[in-house]
Amino acid sequence: MARILIWQDQQVERSIPLYKPTLLIGRSNECDIQLTDKSVSRRHAKLTRSDGLYFLEDLESRFGVYLNREKIHREQLRDGDRISIPPFHLQFVIDVEAEARSAERVVEVQEVSREYFLGKQTVTALRDVSLTVFQGEFLALAGPSGSGKSTLLNMIGCIDSPTSGNIRIQDQDISHKTADELADLRLNTLGFVFQTFNLLPVLSAWENVEYPLLQKKDMDKQKRSEWVAHSLKAVGLERFGGHRPNELSGGQRQRVAIARALATRPKIILADEPTANLDRKTGEEILRLMRQLNQQEGTTFIFSTHDPRVMEMADRVVELSDGQIVE
Repeated sequence: MARILIWQDQQVERSIPLYKPTLLIGRSNECDIQLTDKSVSRRHAKLTRSDGLYFLEDLESRFGVYLNREKIHREQLRDGDRISIPPFHLQFVIDVEAEARSAERVVEVQEVSREYFLGKQTVTALRDVSLTVFQGEFLALAGPSGSGKSTLLNMIGCIDSPTSGNIRIQDQDISHKTADELADLRLNTLGFVFQTFNLLPVLSAWENVEYPLLQKKDMDKQKRSEWVAHSLKAVGLERFGGHRPNELSGGQRQRVAIARALATRPKIILADEPTANLDRKTGEEILRLMRQLNQQEGTTFIFSTHDPRVMEMADRVVELSDGQIVE
C-alpha cells in the first residue's frame, strides 16, 4: 500500500493511504488530500495509479509542484520521493510489509459455475468464473441485480456450493469438505456483514458480538470478553454494549454487525450490500470505518455492491454481468 506522508516540524502530521486510482490534492473540499493554505490552489495536483505505478501531475497551479526540489508537470513517483507544494512538505512511501502481504492469495475461484433448477427450467447464476483475491484487498464485486455477485459472495463464504469448478480459501480446497469442516472455516476464517444486519433482537449489542465466540469451545470467558470489548471499541460502540438493536440507529446496528464479524479475528470479511439500507451520510461513515479496519487490522474485505461509493473506495472492482466477469 502506497501512502502520502504530510510533514510538519520534522514529524509526520498525517499519513494518507492511496486507495483510489485517482486522488486530488488542493485546498478545495472536493480534494482527497486537503492542504488548507491560501497559497495552495483549489485543485493543485493529481495523483494517479496506472498498472501499479504512481504519477504526480501539476494541475496548472499558481505556485507549481516540486518533486525532489525540481519543478515538474507530470512525473512517476518512487519510494521515498519528496514532494513540495509550498508551504507543505509531503513524501511518497510504499509500505513494503503491506505489499508483501498483498502477494498472499487468500481466495482462488477457479472456473466456477452455479446452476439452479426452477421447475423444469435451468437458471445459470454463474458461468466459468475465475477470480483471485489477495491478502489485505478491499475488493468490490459490482453489477446490477441478477448479475451473480451475491451468488459468488455466497460461494466464497461457503454458504452455497458450485455446480462445477473449485474454490480455495486460505489454500484449502473447500469442494470436498464436510459440513462440520465448512462450519469451522466460517467460524475461524470468515466474517459476514449483511445489508439487513441480521442481529438477534433479544440480545444486547455485546451479546450479539459475543454470540459467534460462544462457538469457540477452547475460549474462556475472560478471553471472550476481551475480544468483544476490542471489537466494539474498534467500531466506536464501547458505550453501547448494553443496548438492544431496537435502541440503536441503523448506522449503529451496522457497526454492531461489523463488530460481530470482526470478533472472531477473521482473515476475510464478506459484506453483502452493506450500505443498501443506510442513508447516504451513514453509508459513507460505515465505508470509511471498514476501510480504516482494513488498513489497521489487515483484514481482507470483499463486497457485493452496486453502490458507486463502494466502488470508488475499492482497491479493485470486479464487474459481473449475466453470471460472468466483464473483462
